[in-house]
Amino acid sequence: MYKTYALFTALLVLMGINSYGQWGYFSGSLQTNTNFFIRDPKIGAYNMPQYDNFKVGTDAWLNLNYTNEKFGLEIGARMDFFYNSILRVPTAPYTGVGLGNFFIKKRIKDFTFTGGYLYDQIGSGILYRAYEERTLAIDNALLGVRAEYDYKGLIKLKAFGGVQKLKFSIQSPIILGFNAEGNVSLGDKVRMVPGAGIIDRSEDQNTMNQIVSTIESYDTLGRFIPKYNTYAFTLYNTLSAGDFSWYIEGAYKTKEAIRNNELHSVNDSLINAAGNCVYTSLNYSHKSFGITLQFKRTQDFYFHVSPNPTESTFDGSMNFIPPVSRENSLRLPSRYFAPSLESHELAFSEDASFTPSKKLTFEVCGSYIRDLLMKQFDPISAPFFGEGFIAATYKPIRPLEIQLGFQYVRYNKFVYQQDGAPNVDSYTPFAEWQYKIDKKKSIRMELQYQRVLLDYGQWLYGLLEFNVAPHFSFAVSDMWNFKPNPEVNPNANHYYSVFAGYTQGALAFTLAYVKQVEGIVCTGGVCRIEPAFSGVKFGITATF
Repeated sequence: MYKTYALFTALLVLMGINSYGQWGYFSGSLQTNTNFFIRDPKIGAYNMPQYDNFKVGTDAWLNLNYTNEKFGLEIGARMDFFYNSILRVPTAPYTGVGLGNFFIKKRIKDFTFTGGYLYDQIGSGILYRAYEERTLAIDNALLGVRAEYDYKGLIKLKAFGGVQKLKFSIQSPIILGFNAEGNVSLGDKVRMVPGAGIIDRSEDQNTMNQIVSTIESYDTLGRFIPKYNTYAFTLYNTLSAGDFSWYIEGAYKTKEAIRNNELHSVNDSLINAAGNCVYTSLNYSHKSFGITLQFKRTQDFYFHVSPNPTESTFDGSMNFIPPVSRENSLRLPSRYFAPSLESHELAFSEDASFTPSKKLTFEVCGSYIRDLLMKQFDPISAPFFGEGFIAATYKPIRPLEIQLGFQYVRYNKFVYQQDGAPNVDSYTPFAEWQYKIDKKKSIRMELQYQRVLLDYGQWLYGLLEFNVAPHFSFAVSDMWNFKPNPEVNPNANHYYSVFAGYTQGALAFTLAYVKQVEGIVCTGGVCRIEPAFSGVKFGITATF
């Protein structure tokens, strides 16, 4: 721990000295989030350490960066602070302080070399993606080295290797990767960006011993010989032609020990299976009309550092399979979202918009997801998810904007929440109204109703927001389960929220009193179930 602090302090001093020199500049950022937990048994915010004992939790990240263009040098570091943090496991507060990120990058002509914690991606991320998503405590950086070659933007080659980060330590399995991309012009309006990638993950001895011990506990028919090395490949291409853009990617993974995620399986045993995934997206946009079509087929594409159980849902994940369902921003329509499944999934979606005049825009979206092995009359493997969404936005005068819409969702709770519940049907009409009072002041209002009888029952949601640019923002809202389903929630609870924000240049403060219902929280297509929240949230963000 002392070595970590010494390294971070030395880097800070070095950056500070060089920032006043002839070359280079120093930059950074600070983000802190503090939760004050207020016990509320009515909404389920109790019988957890943060409500019964700790009362306060803080998360903070301090980034420091130094860039020297003359020498093609970039150095960065980040300190992470977690005090009774509920980010990783919402029901088990975690405390830890350490070096969350450190890297040195050097450019030499067409080559770039990087060492330290690496965030990277191949294609759409199906094969490999190392990234950070703070709101869900995802930070699966690769601790290792990377070499890149870029020939005039026409050919890009990349090779990397290392071990995956786990909090302030590492996971021992070794990851090696290679990625090649091209950029080909086929005319004035036609361009191709093809690519290919390969990953080799080699298990360490301790991880393999755990896998073997698990397999040996099975009867003879369930046993198999696991392999140390797993190889995964991908081919992808983006074709742009005039108003069209088409992306397609196909990935394959060799056999390895994975968790049996079959819907009809009665246990979470290990099986020996290969995996594959195909994803494509077709976009067309011309004048007043635009449409996006997506398709995805996934079979056993579970690609983690190891199949052994982990503390957090996202620990050890090596890739990101893009979801095709719509991620709604409004409160009630966003309650039912279908994240990508790694086992068996066949998914389709469309998102179309039409603007017949400057004052009117229509949007129509739909998605359908089911199991590859779906049986027609089996309620468990019935369609996982279906959504129909329609909205119209009208601007009768320049400062006024009105949106009216409706969403229908069929959601399989057994698949996405593993609670054994049947499919639920959600009906959600909504309205949004926004008016710009003058160049600085604006007011916005949301009204939503949701009928979902087999889950929480019936909801009403209202929000009123007032903004004074560029400094102040205020909002109040209430999410009221006015007619609850007694089997899920016997109380007609109110979930209030009061928010205030202040921004001064690169410094921002936020303060909110929040009551949040238990449910799925999604960010960037990644979701997890979180318990109810009751308390005060205070945040500071600064860049320098």
